[in-house]
Amino acid sequence: MAQIHQTAIIGNDVELADSVFVGPYCIIEDHVKIGENTRLIAQCHIYSNTTIGAGNTIFPFATLGGPPNDLSYDPTQESYTRIGDNNIIREGVSIHRGAHPGTETVVGSHGFFMGNAHMAHNTVIGDHVIMALGALAAGYVQIGDRAFISGNVCIHQFVRVGRYAMISGGSAISMDLPPFMIGDGRNGGVRSFNKVALERAGYSKEDIRTIHKMYDIAFRRGLNMKNALEEIETTLPQIPEVKEFVEFVRSAKRGVLSGGSTRRA
Repeated sequence: MAQIHQTAIIGNDVELADSVFVGPYCIIEDHVKIGENTRLIAQCHIYSNTTIGAGNTIFPFATLGGPPNDLSYDPTQESYTRIGDNNIIREGVSIHRGAHPGTETVVGSHGFFMGNAHMAHNTVIGDHVIMALGALAAGYVQIGDRAFISGNVCIHQFVRVGRYAMISGGSAISMDLPPFMIGDGRNGGVRSFNKVALERAGYSKEDIRTIHKMYDIAFRRGLNMKNALEEIETTLPQIPEVKEFVEFVRSAKRGVLSGGSTRRA
């Protein structure tokens, strides 16, 4: 049976796995489901229609599944929040539910969300994502697996951040950041590729060299992106990461960060 502190408030139709811990002054609203070994340390607020997986640790003053900051939101209609397994959700983190009926905000597994990070309505966050202190993702943002969002970063609504991408601290972006790349500044551009993350993930030296060459072609030679993609496809080994990069860039709707200017690529 779940361990629930006497000061906690639990709503109706709440499913708590037997090993869940609910600490002092936590509030869990109606229609919430929480999986095995998840710990709500104290003073957390879990809003209605939120599902939280197993093995999560949720620190004080986190608010999960709250109403979105969206003037079109209708609180009489149901929308949802879904959070995976084994996340660390630190103090003051806020994750908002979907803004429209039947929609959801989705957070993957094995993430580390540091103090006061924010994930707005309808965001989709991958697995093993790190969002440092004060990082902000606006509505409909998509962040790929193993991306690293540094402190006080602001990501504009509808922007995509690719897999293994990194955004430097204090940056603000309103265009997509392709996978494996490092973005910096206020739409300042792609400064490098994320070699350290790729090495830590066990990528071969050959694959890392290919990704390095891809970065050079796309962001350091002054080519327009159409020509850069054509050269990448004709001159580089077509490993999955190259194909992923090309598909990501071609599917961009907001443009992608360039190699150092503020123009759209």
